[in-house]
Amino acid sequence: MTVSTDQSRLDEIQETRVEPRPTQNPAAALPEKGFRHPRRSPFFLLLLAFLTVAAFALRVRGTHNDLWLDELISLRIAQRVKMSWQVFTAVHNDNNHYLNTLYLYLLGEDENAPALRFFSVLCGVSLVGAGYWLLANRSRLEALILSALLAFSYPLIHISSEARGYAGALLGSVLACAALERWLTGKKPSFLLGLVYGVASVFAILSHLTSCLVLLPLSVASLLIVINRPQRVRWIALWITLHLLPGCVFAALYFFDLRFIVPMGADPMSIAHGLSRLLALGIGWPREDALTVWIPLLPMIGLVVWQLAVEHKSGSTLPTLIAPIYLVPLVAVVLVRPQFFSPRYLLVILPFLYVYIAILLARLTSSGIGRLALATLLTLFLAGQAFRYRTFLQVGRGQFRAALEYLSDQAIGSEISLSSNQDFRSAVELRYYAPRVLKDRHLLFYVSADDRRFVKPEWYLIHEEGSDSPGPAFLAQSGRPLWGRVAYFGASELSGQAWTLYRRLPN
Repeated sequence: MTVSTDQSRLDEIQETRVEPRPTQNPAAALPEKGFRHPRRSPFFLLLLAFLTVAAFALRVRGTHNDLWLDELISLRIAQRVKMSWQVFTAVHNDNNHYLNTLYLYLLGEDENAPALRFFSVLCGVSLVGAGYWLLANRSRLEALILSALLAFSYPLIHISSEARGYAGALLGSVLACAALERWLTGKKPSFLLGLVYGVASVFAILSHLTSCLVLLPLSVASLLIVINRPQRVRWIALWITLHLLPGCVFAALYFFDLRFIVPMGADPMSIAHGLSRLLALGIGWPREDALTVWIPLLPMIGLVVWQLAVEHKSGSTLPTLIAPIYLVPLVAVVLVRPQFFSPRYLLVILPFLYVYIAILLARLTSSGIGRLALATLLTLFLAGQAFRYRTFLQVGRGQFRAALEYLSDQAIGSEISLSSNQDFRSAVELRYYAPRVLKDRHLLFYVSADDRRFVKPEWYLIHEEGSDSPGPAFLAQSGRPLWGRVAYFGASELSGQAWTLYRRLPN
């Protein structure tokens, strides 16, 4: 009787399960249990592979258009340096995006536009996988949605199909954030993840300095996290070690190059207007103004803030890292008054906006109505991006060859006399395209602003941003028309230039 009783108690003890105490981890804030730490499945990898191939195809197709002003300046820089190390020490030009210029230098005399832009294409395609890696530890569904947003986003397609450094900055920033988040949440500091963070940060800095808009908030946020941990001194020492490589590289760049740079300038625009246009392009908003986009943005921002608060209370590290990145444009709107601005200067923040949009969209899968809403929202997103992408394929970053071919066909005689409202931009573009388009058919004679008092050119050219409408029907001087508008060659928004072409009217 005693043995039987003891055996039954032993069986009860063995059947009793001791629930482990909850730990703080990045996935703790996910209320939907069905998608937390899902089992590995080839289905997700197949979808990621499809998104990667689609991203590659869209970006490669976007490389087949004319090189625009800033690309031509970068190409000219690369062709003038004699040694590779001069890219980092001898240029002192804000259009010198180091890794992109180095790539152009290594290409040598190859001026084929798709080849010149292939480094950016590779960075843009790799961004899709980097985004997946950022959220894969939390939820593969969230990671897949983020990869889809990154693959089909028109601003990211546009910027990763041109020969500049923004695509590398985007890739390096997302990789740095992913590695840093995993480094902070691991059981112990990983040397490999620390190395990935340092290399990714350096890659971002050498690609484009706008990456500092992400890297600096990440550094500050991670410091605040480690300060509040046990063994504070040890963690601070590890944090300093983690940032040694990017810190030393930035210091070297400042010593050899940054302190000598004089900005070239651009058209005036407020940061608030530029931010609104960037967000409109990012979510596929069809209107061209800077105000109506806030109709969907305000509730979206409210939901993002709510999700950040929920995850922060649960002890997740990700919101602590990303929330300061969201504050950067707001601080810039309030405190910074630049002489010139472009929406692409804040582009590096866009992937991190997609992070919490993806997290919110993944929450919709918990019910049938939610899944229908998810499909609807993704369809609207893709439709908006497709509309922008279609326009991009039609006009590219400018139609400079087509404009010069028009001049060649319409000109009378063997000489074309041309002036414009932008002497510097015209000199760069015409020096490159005129010999390739006009060849021996016509001699292009450019009249600068100082010489227009003595020479009356037959043609006049107005340079505008791709988002601007055509110039006025007539350009008047001394109260009477001097030139009449004859053609307009548009460009897509974000980067590129539109040309409005005028012809001198008879007296």
